[in-house]
Amino acid sequence: RLSLLLLDQKNDHDPQQQQLPVRDVLSPPTHIHNNEDNDRLSRTTMMENASGSSIFLILGRPRSATTNNNNNNGSSSSSSPIDVIASVELRLQPTDGKIPFSQPWLDKMERNMMNMLDNGNDEESESNTNNSKDLQPYLSNLCVASEARGKGIGKALVRCVQDISKTKWGFSKLYLHVDLDNEAAFQLYKKEGFRDVGLRWAPFWAGNASKIGYFVKDL
Repeated sequence: RLSLLLLDQKNDHDPQQQQLPVRDVLSPPTHIHNNEDNDRLSRTTMMENASGSSIFLILGRPRSATTNNNNNNGSSSSSSPIDVIASVELRLQPTDGKIPFSQPWLDKMERNMMNMLDNGNDEESESNTNNSKDLQPYLSNLCVASEARGKGIGKALVRCVQDISKTKWGFSKLYLHVDLDNEAAFQLYKKEGFRDVGLRWAPFWAGNASKIGYFVKDL
């Protein structure tokens, strides 16, 4: 028996915000679909507000008594009643090809460095019909436990994220990064209809990150 959990992550760690009901967790950031707010908020502020929140879909199953006993006798300190099978993250990101850090302030710093060097790409890589010209749904951190691979779980989570992006958030595109050397992930996204944008985040300090593929799908 598997269960799909939804977690809402806020950077300000406000306990009241983290205990939102599912219907609110799946709602889009309000400023993205509010023209009045868009006129008032700067591009930078919109980016910071949106990147400060993401949702995680986590697929898990009840931990068996045998597993619990093994953990109690071993070095693991986990007391979770759930074994995590797979997870994926959905957030809003600018469509500049940048691979996001786990901390938004690092993204801001790196983009500022690019602007200072005048190497930033201010043109949109893809046209869209959404109210925001800069922010689009972005899939990241798709992980499936080794013993659960080959069962379509990764594909199912990708489709969940696609559905949220389209039906709940009202967007028509979904972006992601993929290591082109990761054949399983590359083939999954290709079969699901993602295509290479042709844009790479390649400042001189990026190293091999400049080889990571940046893909998009029309929803």
